[in-house]
Amino acid sequence: MIAKFCDRLFADLNKDLNEVTLEEHEDMRRLERSVRLCLRYLQKLKDFCKTHEPASPAEEINFFKHIKPKFKAQLIFYQSLLNIESRKPVGKGATVAKYYQNEIRVLKHFFESNLSFYQYVRTQGCYLDDYYFLRGTYDIHLDPDQCMIDFDPVFSTSHDHKLAQVIAHELLQHYLEQALRTVGRRESLVQADNDFQDFDWKQTKCALIELIYSWHATEAFGKKSLKSIARFIERSFNISLGNFYDTYDWLCGRPSPTVYIDEMKAAFLMRVQKKLK
Repeated sequence: MIAKFCDRLFADLNKDLNEVTLEEHEDMRRLERSVRLCLRYLQKLKDFCKTHEPASPAEEINFFKHIKPKFKAQLIFYQSLLNIESRKPVGKGATVAKYYQNEIRVLKHFFESNLSFYQYVRTQGCYLDDYYFLRGTYDIHLDPDQCMIDFDPVFSTSHDHKLAQVIAHELLQHYLEQALRTVGRRESLVQADNDFQDFDWKQTKCALIELIYSWHATEAFGKKSLKSIARFIERSFNISLGNFYDTYDWLCGRPSPTVYIDEMKAAFLMRVQKKLK
């Protein structure tokens, strides 16, 4: 029962996070909304946990090893990303690249400082689960989280927060490495022709995905696959579209699936009318 409820709750969280990503094109607002969403869903998880006690130690371990950390990791990821992007220096590609590289070094220091636990997680160890993921255990020789004393004893174990940090930091490292590659591509493009500077996509991701599906449906790029068109657009417009296949169902479920295309048509007709006057 616990696992089924939590799976549905996590699916709802990802759905809502995806909608925020599609609807909000301003980075800071998108990240702030994502943090608030993660907080709201983590509170829902906590409320559920307090009224549904695990039926066995195995179920308790599963909750604090496989369920709670993935919710907490999303919160840590988006909050960290908000902090990173809000402090990002204004400058040329080399300045931004140096900043991202330093953030990656900070993440690597975390992994090195928690190497034993990180290896345990990466190798899918289970022989210490009774110590790491059962409530009420605190072995000082296993490097428990120092903040454990302030945690809610009903909703925390000695290592579930640290596991969430590991998951979040891996997501952050992937994000930063992608950002570094993007900065490098953009710098190469600008060096080749300065007119290409600041040609990032400024509309919502949802708007761009509408266009991608339309280009594919009308064979604007010939017989190219949907995936290859999306990859080309991501590189061209310096944007990550995420799982655009899932987005298609969301687009179809809106009152109007073609919000941006309709907006483009109205803007173009208005321009034509001005010329004809």
